[in-house]
Amino acid sequence: MKERVSHDRLLELLDYNCDTGVFTWRVKTGSRSIVGEPAGWIHHSGYTNIKIYRKIYMAHRLAWFYITKSWPENQIDHIDRNKANNSISNLRDVTNQVNTHNNILPRVTNISGFTGVSFVLPNNKYRSRICTSGGQFHLGYFDTPEEAHQAYLSAKTIHHPSFTM
Repeated sequence: MKERVSHDRLLELLDYNCDTGVFTWRVKTGSRSIVGEPAGWIHHSGYTNIKIYRKIYMAHRLAWFYITKSWPENQIDHIDRNKANNSISNLRDVTNQVNTHNNILPRVTNISGFTGVSFVLPNNKYRSRICTSGGQFHLGYFDTPEEAHQAYLSAKTIHHPSFTM
């Protein structure tokens, strides 16, 4: 693995606006780095990547390092779930479990369109469930997927205290 950029070198290469979360080049490092222009590109995953000396960094991890002077111990969570919002007030160093709890997007195999909601054919209702470290909890049956999802979100604020609405 290539050695990570040092904090001093990062400050020499890039400026970081902690309010907007945007990095700009301070110096020219290659043909694509233009002084004063935003650094990096949007990866197909939605995250901003920045290449520094042939190593690719995720901008949210660089922002954490830029401000705290230490690399994140775990994952960097975007509190508002907006992958493009790399302002330091929107970032937190959390475990995988906490990061997962802050996700409300349904899995690709979910046909209801809502996390924690599934359609139950025998009674023609939408079931709401939530998973916690203690297991899976049934939250009830509902007429619409929106009602079931609202029950899930309410339970999520109780069972996953790190969740942000």
